Amino acid sequence: MNINKWIEIKNKEYEKENPPDFITHLNYIIYLNNASADLGAKHNFTVKETIKESKILQKKIHLIKLIIKNLKEENKTIKTNLGFAEVCVPWIAVKTYYLIFNLFLILEYLIYGQESYFLNSTHKGLIKKIKNHIERGEIFFTKDIFNSNFKCSDIMSLKIKSGTNLKIVNANSGDIINLLLKKLVSYKIEEFQREEKIENYRLKKSRQKKIHFLENNTINLLEFFYYYRIKSNYRDLEFLDKDIHENQFVNFYQNYLETAINFYNSIRMVINSLAKVRLEKEIL
Repeated sequence: MNINKWIEIKNKEYEKENPPDFITHLNYIIYLNNASADLGAKHNFTVKETIKESKILQKKIHLIKLIIKNLKEENKTIKTNLGFAEVCVPWIAVKTYYLIFNLFLILEYLIYGQESYFLNSTHKGLIKKIKNHIERGEIFFTKDIFNSNFKCSDIMSLKIKSGTNLKIVNANSGDIINLLLKKLVSYKIEEFQREEKIENYRLKKSRQKKIHFLENNTINLLEFFYYYRIKSNYRDLEFLDKDIHENQFVNFYQNYLETAINFYNSIRMVINSLAKVRLEKEIL
């Protein structure tokens, strides 16, 4: 057998055991996990007045602790029963998003001292507020990549070497972040298309709407949690619908969990800093 034929056979075996679309998404979460390791966050808000503690706050804190406990218990079970990871993977995107969402709700409540932020905040509206805080330097992370709101049109114009997404060893390369950002923008476009009820982007009017949308919107890596939750909740994570080895499900789950904990720890720093002024105590 000549070497080219052998390589072709091995590549087919690799793709069967490691579906390219799954490996791509695994690389995304591995990148985020590595990038957010030891992540910290601070704020530039000047808050001096104490506030009366909201009863809703305690419910949110309780929910956050329940999510953390649930994820850790799941991970503990997975370590003794690898097959359980396949059951847990489709739901970790949902659980992680609501962990982050409720952290952001508490953050807004402590910044402005108003209970209404718990009652009136929408998912997209809250993300926009957090991105605005980041844009103005009011909240900032200790790693610059999470302090950038990238213009969508700039991201979609990036040229990336073919095949960058397929090998785990490339998960730390510079191109992986660009691939991830492009994927998030594509999800953002899909959502815009559904909201505007656009069925055919080939039409001139539709193309113009898309161009305008890309020129006037930004993407932040924090939006990863929002869009993966939407895919998991409403459209399924189709890249999981493959013959994937249980070890790969474990790999995906643990990297997602570690990423969630990384962001939880960083956002908690800002929350506790504000809470020590607003409520005269740390709350998480």
